[in-house]
Amino acid sequence: MSIAAAIDTGGTKIVGAAVDDSGKILKEIRVPNTERDGGFILRTYMDLVKTLQEEYSITAIGIGAGGRLDEEKGTVLYAVDIYRNYIGLEIKARMEEAFGLPVRITNDCRAAVLGEQWLGAAKGCRNIFGIILGTGVGGGYYSDGRMIGGVRGGTGEIGHAILHRGGRKCLCGQQGCVEQYISGTALWSIYRERCPESQITSGYEFFELYRQGDTNAVRVLEGFVEDLAECAVNCGNLFDPEMILIGGGLSDTAEYWWEALLKTYEALGNVHTRRIPLVRAECGNRAALLGAARIAFGEREPGSVWSW
Repeated sequence: MSIAAAIDTGGTKIVGAAVDDSGKILKEIRVPNTERDGGFILRTYMDLVKTLQEEYSITAIGIGAGGRLDEEKGTVLYAVDIYRNYIGLEIKARMEEAFGLPVRITNDCRAAVLGEQWLGAAKGCRNIFGIILGTGVGGGYYSDGRMIGGVRGGTGEIGHAILHRGGRKCLCGQQGCVEQYISGTALWSIYRERCPESQITSGYEFFELYRQGDTNAVRVLEGFVEDLAECAVNCGNLFDPEMILIGGGLSDTAEYWWEALLKTYEALGNVHTRRIPLVRAECGNRAALLGAARIAFGEREPGSVWSW
């Protein structure tokens, strides 16, 4: 049995896990992502691996990292400017130097798609487009059994497709990006714009208001559903996958919006997109850990493409 150290980098936390080659998570460690700084992120990666090595014989390291990456070299090509000292960070080289183990990296949202394709709702599918909803929004395109990376690490970056021209300012510098309307951050931010007196600062607080029947929360979630459905229809037309996978931490709240999403997606789409099912992810926040483990165990093909 081989055991990988798998790491998932989220907007609010960095999670490390020991994962065996059957996909069993043996141990999981969560660290708050308190600093948007490359040095902090790299130190946290190293601390997590060291802690896991105290209990397990780690044979490889897989990392789901934020931003657009050169997966071959294992470096960060681009990230929004809230991350300091991050662009250019040589994650693979630094980790391999520290541990003497093979290290593979991919974008954290692509890792989530890979995890679902390995052991989750997309198991066995060869053509998947994933929309990953969390603190932000990311995506991943798995085509003909391979995860597609792109020339600059940007294939599937649906969070920065422009949904509302001239809309809300995005951290990437554009206006009206998908991420500004269907992420966890967007939900509470839009609510506060509607209700300036509100002090909520998380998606958890937003959904508590929704559960209480708050009228403005209900309206914000209705807008979320419309925007997510439009985004999904666009992805269906662009990528023509077997399924559109909806994952990420925000998908844990799907009990409040899933049925409405299916109806809106059906109403907005055409005869072609209606044949592409929306599928809710099954692995939750562990999907990216599983995907990170999968790349640690996998083999690399040329051209920034993961293949098994």
